[in-house]
Amino acid sequence: MSVVSLIFKGLQIKKSKFFGGTMRKIVLGVLLMALLIPGALFAEVKAYTVEDVKGGGSIKGKIKASSAVPDETLTINKDEAACGSKVPAMKYLVSSDLGVKNVIVSIENIEKGKAVPKTDLVVNNKKCVFEPLAGIAYVGQKYIIKNEDPIFHNTSLGIMLGEGKKRTVYNLALPNKDQTIEKPVKVAGFQIVQCDAHAWMRSYVYASKHPYVVITDDKGTFEIKDIPAGNYKVKVWHEGFGEVIKDVEVKAGAAATLDHTFSKK
Repeated sequence: MSVVSLIFKGLQIKKSKFFGGTMRKIVLGVLLMALLIPGALFAEVKAYTVEDVKGGGSIKGKIKASSAVPDETLTINKDEAACGSKVPAMKYLVSSDLGVKNVIVSIENIEKGKAVPKTDLVVNNKKCVFEPLAGIAYVGQKYIIKNEDPIFHNTSLGIMLGEGKKRTVYNLALPNKDQTIEKPVKVAGFQIVQCDAHAWMRSYVYASKHPYVVITDDKGTFEIKDIPAGNYKVKVWHEGFGEVIKDVEVKAGAAATLDHTFSKK
């Protein structure tokens, strides 16, 4: 009996008005693709390779807002003695010349280059907000989750799946002041950090397998250095403005420019 026959037997596929011969042929075709051409359904995940970068280039630029954007205010409805009554969201941090802070800029398709920093990411619960509001973690290093508040916090990290959905990576209870929990960074991708005990708390982390990711400063500027020459797709992401992907060519020993202006949705 063939592999496909075994699959069909296992699924117990029968003729019916809902599953006729045409539909069975379609399913058979999909199964054959899965067996004979795995890449058609499952993209190959390539590992990042560390190598010396000689004559590398760079990408630098400025991320701006199209106009001034007022920040939001978070309304506190729990543990006011420790948290206060209102807290600035720090979501739209726009400078006088419209530069946007806390934009994550990452090369998405880089497969080799300089070594990943041996740096852990500290995420602190402090006065009922997370510090930092945007951070970078490296796969193979650690998250260090702290609680500086005299109240219970529950810190969860989840891979962002879109449409407000996430896949939980860690869910950590920190009931005590000055408590610290360390966990390894295992999963790459954009992650949202939330407190299940305080709904207004959030921050964002990009967990990366490579070192070519940065966060814009308070003027909206950034620079990614020591990049092997090549053509890259660069993601520019902000929690309020959204994301864009730019094609950038990096030449040996030269600086490529990536500027972008966001408009508020």
